Amino acid sequence: METQHERRKRISNRIIWGVLAVAAVLAGVGFQLASHGGPGLLVQSNGNEVGGSFRLDSLGESTVTEGDFHGTWVLVWFFDTNCPEDRCQPVLKSMEQAYQALHAQGVRVSPLAVSLDPFDENEALRNYVIPVAPHVMPFTGTPNMIKAMTAEYHAPDQKEGDHYVPAPRIVIMDPSARYAGTIDATGDADALIARLRQLSKR
Repeated sequence: METQHERRKRISNRIIWGVLAVAAVLAGVGFQLASHGGPGLLVQSNGNEVGGSFRLDSLGESTVTEGDFHGTWVLVWFFDTNCPEDRCQPVLKSMEQAYQALHAQGVRVSPLAVSLDPFDENEALRNYVIPVAPHVMPFTGTPNMIKAMTAEYHAPDQKEGDHYVPAPRIVIMDPSARYAGTIDATGDADALIARLRQLSKR
């Protein structure tokens, strides 16, 4: 005959397994919604006029989110590795110079270069970005994530010949992950440095 202790243990085990089963179902539903439910479920504006949350893959194949950069000024620019070097690499160089200038003054900056091509290879990204801008962090994302990000960050998501149209502006988020402003992505390092200095003194 089952003792009271054994009965309680059996009921507790059923409850635990039931909770685990419900958690697994909810996780599966969440994944499906995030994968197929549209941009609004992938990127949240968090009250920002421009910019918001994201989930990207680094060259080391680890996943990063906007939360990993809290406490730093974040520069977000979109491009892809088929972009002609004389068109896109000057922008990367200006982001690098802005990083170095502000870093020397104790201002923390995280320059992010997000590929518009979700199928860009890590090696291609590394070879395109790192030689000219070693402190600019290249990232890729799923097709749905890139589509959601371009909408939230007001960047184009269209091709021009064999490459995507690079974003005409660099988005600047402040250390609290709030939208601070934008600046033309012209490759003018002095203008970008001046803009960041202006924003950091507010």
